[in-house]
Amino acid sequence: MLLLLAFLLLSAPAVATQAGPSVSPSRSCPNNWNASPPVPKGKAAKHTNKQAENTTACIELPFSALEVQEYLQSYGRKANWKIVNEHQTEDTWSFSLALEHDELLADTKAGTRPKDVAWRSGLAFVQVSSLLLADGFTRSIIRASFRGYGEGADQFAMQKEYWGLQSNGNFEASLVAILKANFAPSTAKASN
Repeated sequence: MLLLLAFLLLSAPAVATQAGPSVSPSRSCPNNWNASPPVPKGKAAKHTNKQAENTTACIELPFSALEVQEYLQSYGRKANWKIVNEHQTEDTWSFSLALEHDELLADTKAGTRPKDVAWRSGLAFVQVSSLLLADGFTRSIIRASFRGYGEGADQFAMQKEYWGLQSNGNFEASLVAILKANFAPSTAKASN
Protein backbone atom coordinates (compact mmCIF):
# COMPACT_ATOMS: atom_id res chain seq x y z
CA MET A 1 0.00 0.00 0.00
CA LEU A 2 2.81 2.36 0.86
CA LEU A 3 4.47 1.56 -2.43
CA LEU A 4 1.24 2.41 -4.33
CA LEU A 5 0.93 5.76 -2.51
CA ALA A 6 4.55 6.64 -3.32
CA PHE A 7 3.99 5.71 -6.98
CA LEU A 8 0.86 7.90 -7.21
CA LEU A 9 2.60 10.86 -5.60
CA LEU A 10 5.59 10.61 -7.93
CA SER A 11 3.49 10.19 -11.07
CA ALA A 12 1.00 12.98 -10.27
CA PRO A 13 1.59 16.21 -12.16
CA ALA A 14 3.32 18.86 -10.12
CA VAL A 15 1.06 21.68 -9.02
CA ALA A 16 2.72 25.07 -8.91
CA THR A 17 2.17 26.95 -5.73
CA GLN A 18 1.25 30.55 -6.08
CA ALA A 19 2.41 33.13 -3.59
CA GLY A 20 -0.33 35.51 -4.66
CA PRO A 21 -0.36 37.97 -7.51
CA SER A 22 2.91 39.80 -7.95
CA VAL A 23 2.51 43.49 -8.56
CA SER A 24 5.02 45.08 -10.86
CA PRO A 25 6.34 48.28 -9.30
CA SER A 26 6.21 50.16 -12.60
CA ARG A 27 5.78 49.63 -16.28
CA SER A 28 6.42 51.56 -19.43
CA CYS A 29 3.50 53.22 -21.15
CA PRO A 30 2.27 51.58 -24.37
CA ASN A 31 3.81 52.85 -27.60
CA ASN A 32 0.66 54.76 -28.59
CA TRP A 33 0.09 56.58 -25.28
CA ASN A 34 0.97 59.94 -26.87
CA ALA A 35 -0.71 59.42 -30.24
CA SER A 36 -2.86 62.21 -31.64
CA PRO A 37 -6.47 61.34 -32.48
CA PRO A 38 -7.05 60.71 -36.20
CA VAL A 39 -8.10 63.73 -38.24
CA PRO A 40 -11.40 63.14 -40.07
CA LYS A 41 -11.17 63.05 -43.89
CA GLY A 42 -11.51 66.43 -45.53
CA LYS A 43 -10.53 68.31 -42.36
CA ALA A 44 -7.11 69.90 -42.53
CA ALA A 45 -5.28 70.76 -39.33
CA LYS A 46 -5.43 74.52 -38.76
CA HIS A 47 -2.49 74.64 -36.38
CA THR A 48 0.43 72.50 -35.39
CA ASN A 49 0.30 70.31 -32.33
CA LYS A 50 2.02 72.24 -29.52
CA GLN A 51 2.34 69.05 -27.50
CA ALA A 52 4.61 67.57 -30.17
CA GLU A 53 7.06 70.45 -29.57
CA ASN A 54 7.35 69.58 -25.88
CA THR A 55 9.20 66.48 -24.79
CA THR A 56 7.09 64.14 -22.73
CA ALA A 57 7.81 61.13 -20.56
CA CYS A 58 5.41 58.54 -19.23
CA ILE A 59 5.37 55.89 -16.51
CA GLU A 60 2.64 53.65 -15.10
CA LEU A 61 2.62 52.73 -11.40
CA PRO A 62 0.25 50.57 -9.30
CA PHE A 63 -0.52 53.46 -6.95
CA SER A 64 -3.17 56.17 -6.87
CA ALA A 65 -2.77 59.45 -8.72
CA LEU A 66 -2.78 61.26 -5.39
CA GLU A 67 0.10 59.12 -4.04
CA VAL A 68 2.20 59.81 -7.15
CA GLN A 69 1.49 63.55 -7.06
CA GLU A 70 2.12 63.85 -3.33
CA TYR A 71 5.42 62.00 -3.59
CA LEU A 72 6.76 64.21 -6.38
CA GLN A 73 5.69 67.37 -4.55
CA SER A 74 7.36 66.12 -1.36
CA TYR A 75 10.50 65.24 -3.31
CA GLY A 76 10.64 68.74 -4.81
CA ARG A 77 10.41 70.33 -1.36
CA LYS A 78 13.13 68.07 0.10
CA ALA A 79 15.40 68.69 -2.90
CA ASN A 80 14.92 72.46 -2.43
CA TRP A 81 13.69 73.01 -5.97
CA LYS A 82 13.32 76.72 -6.73
CA ILE A 83 9.63 76.59 -7.58
CA VAL A 84 8.47 80.00 -8.77
CA ASN A 85 4.81 79.33 -9.46
CA GLU A 86 2.69 76.22 -8.97
CA HIS A 87 -0.82 74.86 -9.18
CA GLN A 88 -1.80 71.55 -7.56
CA THR A 89 -4.79 69.29 -7.82
CA GLU A 90 -5.29 65.67 -6.88
CA ASP A 91 -4.12 64.49 -10.30
CA THR A 92 -2.08 67.36 -11.79
CA TRP A 93 0.88 69.43 -10.70
CA SER A 94 1.94 72.39 -12.84
CA PHE A 95 4.92 74.44 -11.78
CA SER A 96 7.69 76.73 -12.96
CA LEU A 97 11.18 75.85 -11.83
CA ALA A 98 13.99 78.42 -11.76
CA LEU A 99 17.19 77.04 -13.31
CA GLU A 100 20.81 78.05 -13.04
CA HIS A 101 22.94 78.40 -16.17
CA ASP A 102 24.31 74.83 -16.02
CA GLU A 103 20.89 73.30 -15.35
CA LEU A 104 19.40 75.14 -18.33
CA LEU A 105 22.14 73.90 -20.66
CA ALA A 106 21.91 70.32 -19.30
CA ASP A 107 18.15 70.09 -19.93
CA THR A 108 17.78 71.75 -23.34
CA LYS A 109 18.79 70.73 -26.87
CA ALA A 110 22.09 72.33 -27.83
CA GLY A 111 21.14 72.51 -31.51
CA THR A 112 18.07 74.64 -30.78
CA ARG A 113 19.82 77.24 -28.63
CA PRO A 114 21.13 80.35 -30.40
CA LYS A 115 24.94 80.19 -30.34
CA ASP A 116 25.52 83.92 -29.89
CA VAL A 117 23.79 84.20 -26.50
CA ALA A 118 25.54 84.34 -23.14
CA TRP A 119 23.05 82.32 -21.05
CA ARG A 120 22.41 83.43 -17.44
CA SER A 121 19.49 81.34 -16.24
CA GLY A 122 16.18 79.84 -17.24
CA LEU A 123 12.78 78.54 -16.32
CA ALA A 124 11.31 75.09 -16.80
CA PHE A 125 7.54 74.93 -17.21
CA VAL A 126 6.51 71.48 -16.00
CA GLN A 127 3.22 69.63 -15.92
CA VAL A 128 2.78 66.23 -14.29
CA SER A 129 -0.63 64.69 -15.03
CA SER A 130 -1.71 61.38 -13.47
CA LEU A 131 -4.65 59.31 -14.66
CA LEU A 132 -6.05 56.17 -13.03
CA LEU A 133 -6.36 53.34 -15.56
CA ALA A 134 -8.96 50.56 -15.50
CA ASP A 135 -6.43 47.94 -14.29
CA GLY A 136 -5.52 49.90 -11.15
CA PHE A 137 -2.31 51.43 -12.49
CA THR A 138 -1.86 55.19 -12.71
CA ARG A 139 -0.34 56.67 -15.86
CA SER A 140 1.76 59.75 -15.11
CA ILE A 141 2.71 61.97 -18.03
CA ILE A 142 5.47 64.54 -17.57
CA ARG A 143 5.79 67.47 -19.97
CA ALA A 144 8.41 70.21 -19.86
CA SER A 145 9.27 73.27 -21.90
CA PHE A 146 12.02 75.77 -21.24
CA ARG A 147 12.72 79.47 -21.43
CA GLY A 148 16.30 80.78 -21.40
CA TYR A 149 17.50 84.20 -20.30
CA GLY A 150 20.72 85.82 -21.45
CA GLU A 151 22.33 88.53 -23.53
CA GLY A 152 22.87 88.34 -27.28
CA ALA A 153 26.42 88.97 -28.50
CA ASP A 154 25.29 91.57 -31.07
CA GLN A 155 24.99 94.77 -29.04
CA PHE A 156 23.29 96.62 -31.89
CA ALA A 157 20.54 94.05 -32.38
CA MET A 158 17.32 94.33 -30.46
CA GLN A 159 17.74 92.29 -27.26
CA LYS A 160 15.16 89.60 -26.51
CA GLU A 161 13.77 89.17 -23.04
CA TYR A 162 13.98 85.37 -23.33
CA TRP A 163 14.29 82.49 -25.82
CA GLY A 164 11.98 79.48 -25.95
CA LEU A 165 14.17 76.36 -25.83
CA GLN A 166 13.39 72.72 -26.55
CA SER A 167 13.82 70.03 -23.93
CA ASN A 168 16.31 67.24 -24.56
CA GLY A 169 14.29 64.89 -22.32
CA ASN A 170 16.79 64.76 -19.44
CA PHE A 171 14.55 66.55 -16.94
CA GLU A 172 11.50 64.44 -17.77
CA ALA A 173 13.55 61.23 -17.59
CA SER A 174 14.91 62.27 -14.19
CA LEU A 175 11.36 62.57 -12.81
CA VAL A 176 10.51 59.12 -14.18
CA ALA A 177 13.67 57.74 -12.50
CA ILE A 178 12.69 59.41 -9.21
CA LEU A 179 9.26 57.76 -9.35
CA LYS A 180 10.72 54.35 -10.27
CA ALA A 181 13.23 54.55 -7.40
CA ASN A 182 10.58 55.50 -4.84
CA PHE A 183 7.97 52.97 -5.90
CA ALA A 184 10.45 50.06 -6.02
CA PRO A 185 9.28 46.52 -5.12
CA SER A 186 10.29 46.85 -1.46
CA THR A 187 8.16 50.02 -1.18
CA ALA A 188 5.23 48.32 -2.89
CA LYS A 189 5.30 45.48 -0.34
CA ALA A 190 5.61 47.84 2.62
CA SER A 191 2.58 49.90 1.56
CA ASN A 192 0.27 46.87 1.35
